Amino acid sequence: MSYEKYVEEVKKISNSIKLNEKLLTTNRKGHNYRDLKFKKKQTRIDTGNLTNILSIGEDYIDCESAVTIGKVNRATIPRKKIIPSLPEGDNFTVGGCLAGLGLGSSSYIHGFFNDNVIDFDIVLGNGDLIENVSKSNNSDLYYGIGGTYGTMGIITRVKTKLIPCEKYVKIDYLNYNSFESFYEEFKQRISDKSDDFIEAFANKKDDYTIVAANFVKEIKPENISVIKDKDILKQRHMSIYAQIANKKNHTYLRSLDYLERYSYAAFWGHYLYTPYKIRDYVYAGLMYSLMPKNILDSSPGHGKYNISKYFHAANHIVGDYTRDEYVLATDLGVPLSKLKEAMDLADNMTGTYPRWICPIVDNYNSKKIFCTRKPEVCKDEIILDLGIYGIKNTDIKSKKINQTFEKFSFNNGVFKGFFSTCYFTYDEFWKQFDQNKYENIREKYHAKDNFMDIYDKINYRNKIKKRNLKAQLFMFFGKKYLKQINNNKDRLIR
Repeated sequence: MSYEKYVEEVKKISNSIKLNEKLLTTNRKGHNYRDLKFKKKQTRIDTGNLTNILSIGEDYIDCESAVTIGKVNRATIPRKKIIPSLPEGDNFTVGGCLAGLGLGSSSYIHGFFNDNVIDFDIVLGNGDLIENVSKSNNSDLYYGIGGTYGTMGIITRVKTKLIPCEKYVKIDYLNYNSFESFYEEFKQRISDKSDDFIEAFANKKDDYTIVAANFVKEIKPENISVIKDKDILKQRHMSIYAQIANKKNHTYLRSLDYLERYSYAAFWGHYLYTPYKIRDYVYAGLMYSLMPKNILDSSPGHGKYNISKYFHAANHIVGDYTRDEYVLATDLGVPLSKLKEAMDLADNMTGTYPRWICPIVDNYNSKKIFCTRKPEVCKDEIILDLGIYGIKNTDIKSKKINQTFEKFSFNNGVFKGFFSTCYFTYDEFWKQFDQNKYENIREKYHAKDNFMDIYDKINYRNKIKKRNLKAQLFMFFGKKYLKQINNNKDRLIR
């Protein structure tokens, strides 16, 4: 697509905003698992046509904002290039990665997605377009946009760096039977920066795996593994985490498959929707029969059996609060040196395993608002995303669990992923972040009174507890299903 056609699409967006009198939002559903009913009361700006790659150079790619990571990967990997840091699923958009803090297993070297953006365009709340926002042009907006989740404006174009890659990767699975042995090796490998990608998993207490991936030039075709399939019954033994559970030493993948390895199985989330025995199929079938078809068809992700579909359907049927009491989806910010404390806290609060541990180098800049640590509190340059996704194994209320996690992150000078379940109090939230800086930027760039405030957006909940017959049936069958799945989790993951 030409830049001329891009300009035409942006003019349509700009004109529609100038005629608007309500709060603004995009028409995308996003990738969080929260209730998004607030969008019904706002003017939804259609960015669905901004799906074109505008140009690719030797060291950059220039995209419209709704271009997916999957489309980027398919355009750049054949050229032996990739974006330095990106979330490892194919349905995220470049605009979402910029405003929502995209990260992945290369982030320990390259930082967040927004750290690798060269420049971007954004339509403001008054309809004006600012082009080529960069480190030297409207730098307050450039550094301030990360983690604002659509509360600054409508991003329409993103130009980001490219770095060399190969078409294949070798993945090594390094297993440890104590936190101490795992942590020393993990910390050393992070310091050495010798792996192209690194992440880790806490499989159980005192059972850890480091997953280190490195580019390789050639692989014999018979050695290339297949790790994803739209067939629900194949996903559970093809996923990366199934390789860990089965104690594989290494696997070889196409780079494309590695960079999209969580698109289908959602880490180990496939076990939540993969029945084990006949009774589980019965419970699952009864739950599925209660899920609205339009929710399953329209939610993000691949096919009707993607884990995100179930979260969105559960939100619709029983509401956020009820769903949170059974299945957790939260990301805890942790300084590298505080990982043991965070693991112990998660043991006490949730008992949920496995856990994802992803290191990110924090490229501190004082102009950043929501996407950097407090250096006077957190001395570590490496911070961790501790992902806790799965069935809650304690009787502690989800709100208390999440607020405890949030307090832990804030007390240690880091932040929690806003795309996960959030229960911040107003005072605690703005004690951590610079409210004046945020509001001044929103005032300057016409976001105030035109886009939802960040605190209101990430903490939004449909507070009505649904008690109709459909909700009660879904709860009844769902609790029985989750109990059986949890009892057989280890086998299902494998």
